[in-house]
Amino acid sequence: MKERVVYFVIGVVVTLSLLMLSGVSPQLESSGGGTYRVFAEFSDVGTLKPGARVAMAGVTVGEVASVELDTKTYRARVAMELRQDVDNIAVDSSAVMRTAGLVGRHYIEISPGGHPDSISDNDYIEDTQSAISIESLILRRITGR
Repeated sequence: MKERVVYFVIGVVVTLSLLMLSGVSPQLESSGGGTYRVFAEFSDVGTLKPGARVAMAGVTVGEVASVELDTKTYRARVAMELRQDVDNIAVDSSAVMRTAGLVGRHYIEISPGGHPDSISDNDYIEDTQSAISIESLILRRITGR
């Protein structure tokens, strides 16, 4: 019986070690502090889906809450939930659609601006850059248009 417990503990330690080395660490503690919602509109969001990450300087600071079509402007309206401790994002910051890898998932990268005022709950990030379609780039190169 004692051997089984020892083997079990060793198995758990090895499994957690492998998960941490692979970058898939389990969520052992919550970030606390809550979130606030920010919006941005894009002409093309590619494959962006709710749950996609929102990052600043490559560090995840939130996630996409929803992606909807604004039927008045025919632009994609993206709602993002940002961590409450990231509360000093300048109002002139930009939201840029990025792709993880060559054909990976889309996510949003927020590039900080320099304005002294910060965005707050339910504000819009006005400056946006939409997703780039690899297919359309290849087609343009082939056809010369």
